[in-house]
Amino acid sequence: MRKTWVKRENIYYKPFYKHKSKMFMLLIFLVGISFIIYQAFSLNQLPSVQQLRLKHKEMMRSLGKKQLDVDDFDGGGGVGALFGARVTTAPDDGTIKIMRGIRLFDYDAYKPNFEGNFKCLDGSKDILFSRVNDDYCDCESDGSDEPSTNACAKGRFYCKFQKRHLTGRGLDTYVATSRINDQVCDCCDGSDEWTTHAKCPNTCT
Repeated sequence: MRKTWVKRENIYYKPFYKHKSKMFMLLIFLVGISFIIYQAFSLNQLPSVQQLRLKHKEMMRSLGKKQLDVDDFDGGGGVGALFGARVTTAPDDGTIKIMRGIRLFDYDAYKPNFEGNFKCLDGSKDILFSRVNDDYCDCESDGSDEPSTNACAKGRFYCKFQKRHLTGRGLDTYVATSRINDQVCDCCDGSDEWTTHAKCPNTCT
């Protein structure tokens, strides 16, 4: 008598949910579909390119206003040109403008974020960017919101000449913000005295 081999699953019925490999593949498929739906929903929530451009223009305008000081527009030969930030008489000419008294390393930190706020350098607080250099200390822990005023007890004013060594190593040169515009030359380039008539010789070299 000839024997015929028959698979066991053809004799005994096995429900679909007991097929582990098939259930695993089905789970992967459902997760993939859910991920695609979530990504499509997230893309719809993103602002359009035009809205991002408008937001960027608004931030750049506010940044430019905050960086410029009154004494920086003196025709290019006065106190502002010698001691101030790198500015020109044309605010929108593409020149990089650096807020007075900050480190070059922190240049990007002194820009409004997408919410129009400024975050203290120690991350302790978020404030409106319009409150930077408003002569009121909001970041009490580090005084980073008032780099150009003496409102904060713990504030630091970084001199314009920040090279410490030929190799660029060492700490950044700074003075306490309580010592700016006090008619005493603390920075070697005299950048801490831009509103007084103190004649500070440049001794950096």
